Amino acid sequence: ELDACVGEANEIFSPWNISFAGCGFLGIYHVGVASCLLEHAPFLVHNARHIYGASAGALTATALVSGVCLGGAGANIIDVAKEARKRFLGPMHPSFNLVKIVRHMLRHTLPADCHHEASGRLGISLTRVSDGENVLVSHFNSKEEVVQACVCSAYIPVYCGLIPPTLQGVRYVDGGISDNLPQYEMKNTITVSPFSGESDICPRDTSTNIHELRFTNTSIQF
Repeated sequence: ELDACVGEANEIFSPWNISFAGCGFLGIYHVGVASCLLEHAPFLVHNARHIYGASAGALTATALVSGVCLGGAGANIIDVAKEARKRFLGPMHPSFNLVKIVRHMLRHTLPADCHHEASGRLGISLTRVSDGENVLVSHFNSKEEVVQACVCSAYIPVYCGLIPPTLQGVRYVDGGISDNLPQYEMKNTITVSPFSGESDICPRDTSTNIHELRFTNTSIQF
């Protein structure tokens, strides 16, 4: 029993992590949270042992770890939304290629040596196609691998295409399918979600109805 208490104490007081939930175009919320943390509590970001993300959350996690200008990242997300709204059916229009847009955006904004900063600190949630298991990728050999990991994590089957992308020779799809909030169960992980629920940082629900839906580890109250 004493060993269990000591283990729990070590987990609580060990260096913390930050985890961003997958959320589609609501990823602009993550950019706002990240900007606020950097402005008002930069030590939470700079001293975090790991920064995790799934799907859209992986993009913000990557930006934070790589030191990318968050103002530019937010502008990019808004531009993508504007591009989608130009079309009939919006992002559902066949000509709207989310993978191409995300890949171009990342290649343009990430620094050439981002894989050095990302390896061992950035964790991107992926779903392995062969068995549906979650894989948390945290080691990258090049900038292109960081870009490809983000693309894989945001790749929605069928919507984005029929042939899933590969990373290091393995096919992956949207990480939110298997784990939408990486390492949420660890007591020292600060969880961020644009959905009202039990995440550490999330919108406050003013509704008197308290119903909760859990989607691959993400709490959503409505």
